[in-house]
Amino acid sequence: MGCLSTSWTSLPISLFLLLMFIIARQYALETEDEQINTMKLSEVLDKLINNATYDKRLRPNYGGKPVDVGITIHVSSISAVSEVDMDFTLDFYMRQTWQDPRLAFGEVDLGLPNKISSLTVGVDYLDKLWKPDTFFPNEKRSFFHVATTHNSFLRIDKDGTVYTSQRLTVTATCSMKLQLFPMDSQRCKLEIESYAYSTDEIAYYWCSRDNNNCTGIKKEEIELPSYAFDDRNICMNRTVFKNASGQIAALHAALRQFAGSYSRLIVTFIFDRESGFYMLQIFLPSGLVVVISWVSFWINRDSAPSRTIIGVMTILTETHLMTGTNRRLPPVSYIKAVDVYLGFSYLLVVLALIEYAFVAYTKKKNEDRKRKEKRMGGGSERRQPIQTPAAPDIVTDARLAECTCNSMPVSIIAVMQKKEKYCLRHSHIDIGSRFFFPLTVRIKINKKDINC
Repeated sequence: MGCLSTSWTSLPISLFLLLMFIIARQYALETEDEQINTMKLSEVLDKLINNATYDKRLRPNYGGKPVDVGITIHVSSISAVSEVDMDFTLDFYMRQTWQDPRLAFGEVDLGLPNKISSLTVGVDYLDKLWKPDTFFPNEKRSFFHVATTHNSFLRIDKDGTVYTSQRLTVTATCSMKLQLFPMDSQRCKLEIESYAYSTDEIAYYWCSRDNNNCTGIKKEEIELPSYAFDDRNICMNRTVFKNASGQIAALHAALRQFAGSYSRLIVTFIFDRESGFYMLQIFLPSGLVVVISWVSFWINRDSAPSRTIIGVMTILTETHLMTGTNRRLPPVSYIKAVDVYLGFSYLLVVLALIEYAFVAYTKKKNEDRKRKEKRMGGGSERRQPIQTPAAPDIVTDARLAECTCNSMPVSIIAVMQKKEKYCLRHSHIDIGSRFFFPLTVRIKINKKDINC
């Protein structure tokens, strides 16, 4: 009876040990399968690029329909927009996708319990595959990012669709129009095109050929110090470029010496310039300098050093502002809005100095005429007999002495009887300038918005 109870007690322990043995055996088999499958995957990758069945020098569907290449761009930053160099620099991820039936592995038996729909492999494998010869026609310089490794990605789907992603920094040319500077908006383009394959062999699309409503351009939050930039400032376009044989002259097409048409994608970035910096650094100081030049109209005309110093210093300040502003800009042949403003300000301060020169000249001429008339009047008195001095004419206007156009002070009655020539007082010039110069200033700013 005791032996029977002992056997019943050891039965659960035996069942537990048997269960643990089965679980361990199954885990060992799964681990072995994974190792075997890894080797099979390597064999599949080697088989896909076997020289007997795959030649990377030939495009997919060679001699047939063109290869559809989908492009998407994710802009991470825009580091510089230069008016002097006429270019802009942006950092972005460019993703390309195309289908190569020679790389389809959907019917290959991999010996796996679960089917694999895609293979993500190292970027070194991309060098063994055919890929589009995509380039940027308006590029000045560019480079791939290689820290800490080459920033690239490669994935192959079971139907032969290839996905690649690469991180680049590209500096592209931008033909800026600076007529409205600094109240302008600039359109800078980044062009994407195949270097050697014409439209008969490669066709570029945003995202894909069948997805025309996708957003081929995405960006992160980008803040530029001198420009306003948001999602509305990005435009996408797809066009066909023709070289010299197609009646469109282009230098890079002529250098390629190919005839035909080339599929091209264009993304346009619109940069709206923020004019606050220029208002504080250029427009406001220039306007204050002009106002300072008007202070000389209120200074006594006999204070020649004060008025001369104000005139000369304001001219030198305006000259410094003009040269400093143009130093930041390229030497273009047309007139810019800032040139009109600074040129008009420069003209006002020069005219303010010329006004004082005219006042001084008028004052000297009147004083010379006054001395000459005084000498002529003194000689006639010596030739005339001595007479009893007449009583002073109390109706004589003392202010007429300032007008030296008349030979002698006369009574108001004589003035009314005698027809005088026009008399210009030099003090009247300053009085008129106090009102005329400010009335000539009228600032009107119209900023033209550029849309896609």
